[in-house]
Amino acid sequence: MKRVTGITQKDIATQWDKIAGLRADQISKGKDLSFSHILVPTILKLSAQSDFMAVLDIGCGTGFLTRQLALKAQRITGIDMSQKMIELAWKSCKDAENVQFLNSTVESFAASRKPPLFTLAVANMSLMNMTRLDRVLHSTAELLKPGGHFVFTITHPCFWPFYWGYAFEDWFDYKKEILIESVFRISLDAPNSGPKTVHVHRPIEQYVASLSRGGFVVDDIYEPMPTEEVETRYPKRWEYPRFLGMRCINKGV
Repeated sequence: MKRVTGITQKDIATQWDKIAGLRADQISKGKDLSFSHILVPTILKLSAQSDFMAVLDIGCGTGFLTRQLALKAQRITGIDMSQKMIELAWKSCKDAENVQFLNSTVESFAASRKPPLFTLAVANMSLMNMTRLDRVLHSTAELLKPGGHFVFTITHPCFWPFYWGYAFEDWFDYKKEILIESVFRISLDAPNSGPKTVHVHRPIEQYVASLSRGGFVVDDIYEPMPTEEVETRYPKRWEYPRFLGMRCINKGV
């Protein structure tokens, strides 16, 4: 695990291309406990009162969350910077007539459309994989109708560094935006096994400030924890929330 510089969005997309098949296997077979029991429920909880007429899934990955959201949505569009992820997403949602997928960043997608187009946008564990947060959030706001909701989950900026083991590295500074290369693994994987990916650490205040600059107001914050039954499936007890969820409202400015 180390701090890295000079990593582009294209570099990160290439990394996710390489693990697309692995992610599909982890999720489809229920190996990723946090995806199934923490993250998807958090997205559904925070979006329960949202308008599902037109939904945008930003960083849709292999499409498993998109498929669940499609059960409520009139129409839903999933976008992802990884071409391999999009190919798998089409397969996972092949029977859903209200779903479409595009290989694109949210910035490029917004630039190619005439917004606003959507009533709800979700981003499940994707903002930490995006190097230009202000641009991403500005583009998301452009794509949302005024009053539309933006619901997202991220690794918890306060606690993930301790869980992932870099909180006490000499190069780590909670208050700074830092690109970190580490092994990609889920809880049931052996330590230090798996391919390497890069994610971006940012303090909570940076997320909130960037959301405000993009035209959003934070409406709800949720720090999910597993139920007692689910927690027994993890190798280690949860001492603190590992993820953070937010619901924001587009001011339409």
